[in-house]
Amino acid sequence: QPGGSTQAEPPPDAVNSTGHQPTRFFANGNFYTPDRKARFIAIRPTVETRTTPDFPLILNTGRIRDHWHTMTRTGKSPRLSQHIAEPFVEIHPVDAQRHGVGDADIARVSTPRGEVLVRALVTTRQRQGSLFAPMHWTDQFAARGRLDTLTTSLTDPVSGQPALKHVAARIEKFTARAFGFAVTRKRPVAMADYWAVARCRGGWRVELAFARDDVDWTAFAGSLFDAADGEMLAYHDREAGQHRIAAFDGEHLAGALFIAPGPVAVSRGWAAEQLDEVHASQRQRFRIVAGRAGAERPDAGATVCSCFNVGVNQITAAVAAGCTSVDAIGATLKAGTNCGSCRSEIRAIIAANRVEAAE
Repeated sequence: QPGGSTQAEPPPDAVNSTGHQPTRFFANGNFYTPDRKARFIAIRPTVETRTTPDFPLILNTGRIRDHWHTMTRTGKSPRLSQHIAEPFVEIHPVDAQRHGVGDADIARVSTPRGEVLVRALVTTRQRQGSLFAPMHWTDQFAARGRLDTLTTSLTDPVSGQPALKHVAARIEKFTARAFGFAVTRKRPVAMADYWAVARCRGGWRVELAFARDDVDWTAFAGSLFDAADGEMLAYHDREAGQHRIAAFDGEHLAGALFIAPGPVAVSRGWAAEQLDEVHASQRQRFRIVAGRAGAERPDAGATVCSCFNVGVNQITAAVAAGCTSVDAIGATLKAGTNCGSCRSEIRAIIAANRVEAAE
């Protein structure tokens, strides 16, 4: 309509004998049965998927806060992609120790049907004996992160709903000889045994893991960035397995690659922001190779509040300065004051810092 907008409700399928279409199902208090009463259908439950010595854990699947279905829309948003940028599996510390999986390792999760490679997140919020992995990642965003390759083909005999929430599984560490993190203006064209891409402001961020470490990392970086021309800065410590390479197109960063023998320790949020900034001086360019911001620009840390782009380090600093509640954090940083979905995470950060201070 001119000067405004309207929102149409999805129309119900049922139309009664008079041709009148009710505004909502069951609005008149009746059900669509001959006697207008609800009917319960008795069913015989199928035998649940049980664990075995080969598959001793139960895998539960579901969704995470900032993504929807298979990320055909949310995956295009740099802001929504920063909170969690790669597929993962949550595992209890006791199970992680038993199966030789460490925090931030790449884990191979297998079921009788298939397997995936995902990042391990060791946490006490996952109950012992169970795993959780989100279902959003497809081949467009990760090498081997599709959860549908693990689940069974069983369906509910009445509704047809597939049994996606419960399957016996096992977990083991994927032996990676090298880990990588990269940011690039163009969508990456060269990958690794494990990779996951996510949109960021100005380009893409990439998580990598390699089964081999005898790689020409400079050549790999050029292929990854698709940047054959332009200036390239590199730092190599082959003895320590540390390699850092940055390529520039004029005054703009074409891409940066960080390689390490273990999960890469680099300020990811800061590195991703560099794609959208001008780097005219050598000092600015060498900072990228160093992988961290200068003292005059504190690292915000991993994103907690996507609405206002507030990181964990900012929240931790606010707690140290005296903010002892979620509302106090909101008043100081705005985090948690819009959609509210990050409030539980903020509450956990406050609690963790209180425990740390008490110790």
